Amino acid sequence: MFAIMGFASVVYVVVHDMRFAPGHLGLLMAAATACAKAKVKLYKASTISLLTSVVLLAIVMDGLASALIVAVFGVTVQMAVPPKKLVLHQLIFNLGMIATTVTATWFAHESLAGVRTANPLSTEAMATLMASFVYFLGNSISVSLIIALTQKMSMAEVWLKHFMCAAPSFLLAGLLSLGVVALISNQSVAIAAALVAAVSLSYYASIRLMRYRAIQESEVAK
Repeated sequence: MFAIMGFASVVYVVVHDMRFAPGHLGLLMAAATACAKAKVKLYKASTISLLTSVVLLAIVMDGLASALIVAVFGVTVQMAVPPKKLVLHQLIFNLGMIATTVTATWFAHESLAGVRTANPLSTEAMATLMASFVYFLGNSISVSLIIALTQKMSMAEVWLKHFMCAAPSFLLAGLLSLGVVALISNQSVAIAAALVAAVSLSYYASIRLMRYRAIQESEVAK
């Protein structure tokens, strides 16, 4: 199912909009490579990665085509580094899931970013936060579904226990990407710099807290 949905997302991009800036794409792919392995364990093989911020940045700056390329590349790096035997069905699921999630996230962002207001930055902030929330839902629900099916558990139980607490990290990742955009475009540079610093600290703190909780749970399980 995810493979079909992911393939449909790619077809949509190829047919409707394959525009992207090669320079931006190169920088984003480099960032995706650097951030792909910076992750925190949530549930067994399920993780949240700094790649989230890079993908959201690609959505905000360059659109769907660039975001899909960056997301698929980043997920491939996650699975291929360090070198190991790839499990085909896991690769297909991950690529299909990320392509579907990124496409839904882009649609959510575009639906709000196109609204005309007196303050474009506030509109972009709302659009980015909504996109972050959609990205979180797409990622967490799809992974919860797979875990529930393979472990014969309730999907709602898996999501509530292991993924709901990750929502703030996704929103903070979106704010971080928004701060980077504001810095690049010279919109309220001083405020954007403060935002990036504050969000980076909060994002790091939230990831450390989640990692600490994961370690505690693993120790209890032993």
